[in-house]
Amino acid sequence: MRWKISHHGHDVRQIDLLALLALLIVIVVAWRYLSTIPEPQNTAVFIEPSQSVRW
Repeated sequence: MRWKISHHGHDVRQIDLLALLALLIVIVVAWRYLSTIPEPQNTAVFIEPSQSVRW
């Protein structure tokens, strides 16, 4: 199939190529996002009592 220059818009293969590149970028970004291991949050907090409290 040869390339045809159309004056009526973009070639369908160009749109397919752009869609393929966009899909590859989305896959790579999703893979990198999901492959990172989040650090566990430290929920133990030391609460320092205020010095102005009277019991």
